[in-house]
Amino acid sequence: MEEWPKHYSPKEIEEKWQKIWLSEEMWKEVFRFKEEEKGKESFVIDTPPPFTSGELHMGHAYWVSIADCIARFRRIQGYNVLLPQGWDTQGLPTELKVQYKLRIPKENRELFLKKCVEWTEEMITKMKGAMIRLGYRPEWERFEYKTYETTYRKAVQRSLLDMFKAGKIEVRDGPVYWCPKCETALALSEVGYIEREGIIAHVNFPLKDGGYITIATTRPELIGATQAVAVNPEDERYKTLIGKTAIIPLFNKEVKIIAEESVEKDFGTGAEMISTYGDPQDIKVKLKHNLPSVEMIDERGRMKGTGIVDGLKVEEARKKIVQLLKEKGFLVKVENIKHNVIAHTERSDCMSPIEFLTKKQIYIKVLDDKQKLLEKYRSMKFMPQRMSYYLETWITSLEWDWDISRQRLYGTPIPFWYCKNNHLVPAKEEDLPIDPNNSPPPTDRCPICGEQLYPVKDVADVWIDSSISALYVSGYFTDKERFSRSFPVSIRLQGTDIIRTWLFYTFFRTLSLTGNVPFREVLVNGQVLGPDGTRMSKSKGNTVSPLDKIDEMGADAIRLTLLDASIGDDFPFKWEKVKAKKTMLQKLWNASRLLYPFLKENKVDLDKVRPENLIDKWILQEHKKFVLSSIAAYDRYDFYVVIQQFYDYFWEIIADEYLEMIKHRLFENDQVVLAIISKILKDLIVILHPIAPHITEEIYSRLYGDKKSVLLESLPDVSFIPDDNEALEKGKIIKRFSSMVRTSKVANKLAMPTPVDVKFYGDEKSVSVLREVEEDLKKTLKIEKIEYFNNNEEKVEISVHGS
Repeated sequence: MEEWPKHYSPKEIEEKWQKIWLSEEMWKEVFRFKEEEKGKESFVIDTPPPFTSGELHMGHAYWVSIADCIARFRRIQGYNVLLPQGWDTQGLPTELKVQYKLRIPKENRELFLKKCVEWTEEMITKMKGAMIRLGYRPEWERFEYKTYETTYRKAVQRSLLDMFKAGKIEVRDGPVYWCPKCETALALSEVGYIEREGIIAHVNFPLKDGGYITIATTRPELIGATQAVAVNPEDERYKTLIGKTAIIPLFNKEVKIIAEESVEKDFGTGAEMISTYGDPQDIKVKLKHNLPSVEMIDERGRMKGTGIVDGLKVEEARKKIVQLLKEKGFLVKVENIKHNVIAHTERSDCMSPIEFLTKKQIYIKVLDDKQKLLEKYRSMKFMPQRMSYYLETWITSLEWDWDISRQRLYGTPIPFWYCKNNHLVPAKEEDLPIDPNNSPPPTDRCPICGEQLYPVKDVADVWIDSSISALYVSGYFTDKERFSRSFPVSIRLQGTDIIRTWLFYTFFRTLSLTGNVPFREVLVNGQVLGPDGTRMSKSKGNTVSPLDKIDEMGADAIRLTLLDASIGDDFPFKWEKVKAKKTMLQKLWNASRLLYPFLKENKVDLDKVRPENLIDKWILQEHKKFVLSSIAAYDRYDFYVVIQQFYDYFWEIIADEYLEMIKHRLFENDQVVLAIISKILKDLIVILHPIAPHITEEIYSRLYGDKKSVLLESLPDVSFIPDDNEALEKGKIIKRFSSMVRTSKVANKLAMPTPVDVKFYGDEKSVSVLREVEEDLKKTLKIEKIEYFNNNEEKVEISVHGS
């Protein structure tokens, strides 16, 4: 008989099973999505394509654990599972690494892009290795995709052509969010507010008819771009000034004072300068009142067209303008403040304030579909349900169409040409993928106005790439039969941090292209926090990598720790919790090792025996309850419930009670107890496998090995166990008695094998139950004699036998 090691060695066993799972044989039999099995219901998981940073942080480890757990459970449940894995490969962070770390200039376009791909592949190799080390097993063989590759790029470009045909894409000039540090336009979803130190300058604007109006501004450097002074029409201080003319200090330009309801009377002085463009409010007022515009900041964040501070960075220009206003007598006062400024916050280490520049950009029209989006999102089931609120709120708040142009190199080319009259000409579908920069247009001149055509030089926003993930994996672009069986995909997995980006854009794009929602269910997990309970950040020094102690603690223990939280909740990650989970796995290993000599060569089918012992009847009731509640919890994606129930049932009932009670019967070769414990342990392994796959595969192969993998088993069947509430209640009495005797031995500093005499005080029912199983209790608890006394309150008294 094979030797069973005393200690569970996670590194050795986990790496062994990871290699087995990656074998061709296991792929074909277990992990392959089997298109030929038309009678089996498909279960398709839309997993996040992580950006290829090279670092697999704990947030990655969390969703990797969730995705793998769901896929394994659904396979055991009988579904034909498709678990893909994509890589979001293109984007600014990679460009910055190549530009500044590898020192490759963007001007050398061909070499630059070549190095971007090489960097990407190197990062993927690192991240993929870490994913595999966590036990993650998607179908790498056929459903691994990279957004820069030809097949995926073709699908992205085709989706843009389809949206253009539907009238949803156009080119136009207008204000855009612009990051001077990264030198590219941004979408609304890529910006957010950060707190910064700043100033608020109170400036007197002379009135043409005499006097002045005082304006408080945080952007004095844009005073020369002022197109109007706005006041609230209900503000008694300024009602008589509406329609009059103000003169811009330093620039001596005349502008009108206009009435605008959105001006806050109690903010600053209650009068605003409307500059083009200082903030979103300027844009709204400019468009509403049809004001002219002038651009005084260039693409690198330097002033231009002022004649005063040209060439200076914004911060430097701000100080210079304030100084000049003071010298000329226009400055009333300057206050130092902390305020929120719009910055480049999404998917970047940038965090720099953005500007609003006027650019010719490609837009996808979103605003026209707001109402439809607000109606359709309700047909997707959210877990937890509260996460749907964040999507609804984002849709409701949308005020701009989606600017998809990015002034970068490493991205999907936008497959269009344009003319000076802002007509777009799409590429031919048969020419995809295409780069308009290197290819002639499909026609010599614009087919609408006859003007010359120019290539769209920009690349697409990275969310254009990743937002077709559900369509791509379900076969929308290439496999209509798979698409008919797999769409909408079964579930989308993602974090709270990308609801307004990946979730929204996938929902919007899929609805636009198919008329349907992309997923049936949306599971939104919370964030893994640092040990201090705050968001992980390198600057705070509280980041934790899943690989830090994986050899010592094991992937299974890490997965148990990550999944032991309610979906949607944020939670801190602590290695102390992983250590506790490893202890539980060691307990499972010990119990399996104990049973190994009895079960390896002596398996008995539970169907062929009839339990008569009260202890056996009780444990079967507990087992049925555990199995049914665990399967229900998996179906709800309440993994933490499965883990808690496993602990309560396996550790506190099976390991601490039932195994102790049946040890003597195992040595007596009791066929009933062998059948029961064999069934229980096998079911425990199957139930725990999705969460802790390595140790369960190892125990299964040693003890059962009926099939090549636990994943080829079915969910435990407990339907043959009749409900017996009486046995369940009697079992609680037995468990209480056992616990009281053990506790008394500890209190009296007696070793567990010490023979004792016991006096039990309890009601008639408890006494009757204990008498029924007295011989088992004596053998289990090393009791020589039990005396029973009627009493309303249960208690035991023990004494060393013979004393």
